[in-house]
Amino acid sequence: MSRRRQQRRRVLSIAFLLVIAIAVSATGYWWYKSRVESPPERVNLLVLGLDSGTTARRSDTIFVASLGEGDVRVLSIPRDTHVKFPDGRVEKVNAAYAFGGAELARTVISRFLGIEIKYYIAIDYEGFEKLIDLVGGVTLTVEKPLKDEKTKPPIDIPAGTQRLNGKMALAYVRYRDPVTGDLGRLQRQRELLEALLRHPPQSLKDLQQFVTTAQQYIETNLAPVLLYRFAQRLQNLRPEQVQMKQIPGESICKSAKEGGCYIEPDPVRTAQLVNKMLRGMDVVTADEVRIKVLNGSGVTGLARRVSELLRTEGFSVIHVGNADRFDYAHSYIIDITGDPKKIELVRKRSRLLRVVKPQDLSATMKGLAAKGVTGDGADAIIILGQDFQISQDQ
Repeated sequence: MSRRRQQRRRVLSIAFLLVIAIAVSATGYWWYKSRVESPPERVNLLVLGLDSGTTARRSDTIFVASLGEGDVRVLSIPRDTHVKFPDGRVEKVNAAYAFGGAELARTVISRFLGIEIKYYIAIDYEGFEKLIDLVGGVTLTVEKPLKDEKTKPPIDIPAGTQRLNGKMALAYVRYRDPVTGDLGRLQRQRELLEALLRHPPQSLKDLQQFVTTAQQYIETNLAPVLLYRFAQRLQNLRPEQVQMKQIPGESICKSAKEGGCYIEPDPVRTAQLVNKMLRGMDVVTADEVRIKVLNGSGVTGLARRVSELLRTEGFSVIHVGNADRFDYAHSYIIDITGDPKKIELVRKRSRLLRVVKPQDLSATMKGLAAKGVTGDGADAIIILGQDFQISQDQ
């Protein structure tokens, strides 16, 4: 696979969410006098970003956007995720479009996530640059220079607040920093969407031109009247009302005959994310729980090993270090923020950990503070005592 094609595949879901946001906003200007029934309270929309091949095209960017009254929740599905097809085969999810178009992709992903997805939009991102140019570009503050001379075309964006044209905006969402990796790129993509939400296009003439051009790259089963109603929902949307998550899974590499490299999804965490993002349930996911892990047993490397396990399961470990002493007989979860759902999620990880409040261990909290460790920024502090053991299968 050429490096150019690899780079193109790195333009992730935010680029295509921007197309939806602008396109449906534009449609609203044309249908503002229409009187149609409102869509359901929450609608799930499958968005597919297609590769540039001429035959057997695959959807290299896949996400489900859940459009509600006053918010949008985006659940991204990695293109190499293994899923079951209607005929029983297990394939990478991005092959669904190549085998049966958007309808098969909609069916496969609906079954995989266990939810109803009625609508889809498939987009060829060849026109991404033109779409950005049509809305007059996007103003962003680039914190540090982004430069990559190896990629084609090369990326060279200076630091500072500036107006990015289509080519520069594409480079901005393509760039992969060697330190922050995919997380940094995802943050830049979100910043691009937020900038567009803060300054949506207003000119009717420009909007008409935009939609006329965008139609060359969009395949959808959405009727214009529904696009209008979705536009009403997005019209006053603020950046903080957009949530983005990614389906968790384990990267596995085998021989070419055994399927090569793919991602095996985590069924439990995936179900939690679906409930939260697409069903709108009040569910706490592991990545929302911020934890500080401290070694209070004296066993070398224990806090590090436990923190790695917690990160593998999706928890946000924000500090790893030693407790104020090494003679803790028992292990504790110190509940800092008092959120029972978050604490229960941590407690399920090990029944040996006793849940306590900071005031229950006032002497300990003073001792930790003396070492520079406080509860600031954390939902919980875990102290690993001499009774803590890591099971053999971990």
